[in-house]
Amino acid sequence: MSDFLICYDIKDNKRLAKFARKVEKFAIRIEYSVFFAPNFSKEEMTEIALELNKLLDDDDDVRIYEIEDYGVALGKAEPLEDLFIFR
Repeated sequence: MSDFLICYDIKDNKRLAKFARKVEKFAIRIEYSVFFAPNFSKEEMTEIALELNKLLDDDDDVRIYEIEDYGVALGKAEPLEDLFIFR
């Protein structure tokens, strides 16, 4: 199981809202267009990506990154591995 970041830039507001509602069902919003998706296999994320792709247009940009290293938290930021996530 891995954690993933989903980042997007979607031009059309209607498509953007639909995309965001779908992602909010399984991921946690970190920023306006960045979501944290914890505990998914690569196979599960591939299936999700294929479903999300059906909502997109050629002008849209969606990127899904597997988190391999949580990096460094600066300032008041909380390290991702320390986040308490509940649903």
